[in-house]
Amino acid sequence: MSASRVLRIRQVTDLPHQTIGFELTDLPGDEFLLVVPELVSDAEEALLPWSHPSPRWEIGQDSAHCMIDIDRAILMEADVVFRGEDISIAVTVTNLSERIWRLANLFTCFAFYRAPRFNDPDLRRTFIPIGARRWKSVGELFAERDPGPDRHTFFPVRGGPPLEEMWVCRAIDQNHPQVASQGAMCVVSSDGEWVAGMTSPKPVYLFNNRRLHCIHADPLLGTVRPGQVAQGVSTLHIFRGTLEDYEKRLIDSACLHG
Repeated sequence: MSASRVLRIRQVTDLPHQTIGFELTDLPGDEFLLVVPELVSDAEEALLPWSHPSPRWEIGQDSAHCMIDIDRAILMEADVVFRGEDISIAVTVTNLSERIWRLANLFTCFAFYRAPRFNDPDLRRTFIPIGARRWKSVGELFAERDPGPDRHTFFPVRGGPPLEEMWVCRAIDQNHPQVASQGAMCVVSSDGEWVAGMTSPKPVYLFNNRRLHCIHADPLLGTVRPGQVAQGVSTLHIFRGTLEDYEKRLIDSACLHG
């Protein structure tokens, strides 16, 4: 078994929500942030709201786990597992309410504004897929059509639900008309030698914060009945390579799991 790539995992206490920070041995000085999940919501309301106090994370050498139990509302368990160049993010929720959740979805944040190699103020190195082997930077898309003054922007994903049908997309009412061709988003390092990307096999939308730079490829949980358990998974890929290498990883992953 190869040595751990994780230099440090810590609970971030100066930020709200379920936030951990981590550094990797081959990228010292770059701290990445994960908020897992920042929010759980459905078509009607926030199920695990932004206002809920953060839990204590259980942190190991290559993993992190947290749980939130809101009586008669939701049970949420988050597991982050570091496996070399891939980081698995699994969130399991149980519907403890008496209401059927429709279009339930996770809002899981991967932020890199504390990672100098990756921080991307002009969004020229932050990319979304727009077709077969075609990517465009968020900076280019915003130059073509500015979505508005808010720092937060949603992108619809091909095959995903209309954004306006979900509570979170009405609460943060700003989106871009560009439809992503798959549930993936990435940032390329300033020297062009590294890629950090997030993907979800069953995406609900992509999301970007252009001030505190982050990307989301968020999972759709769908319909969750009272007492039912559902899980959403995202994967981070942080590796030395190019945008073309990231595309190949996504293709290989789709073939493996298809």
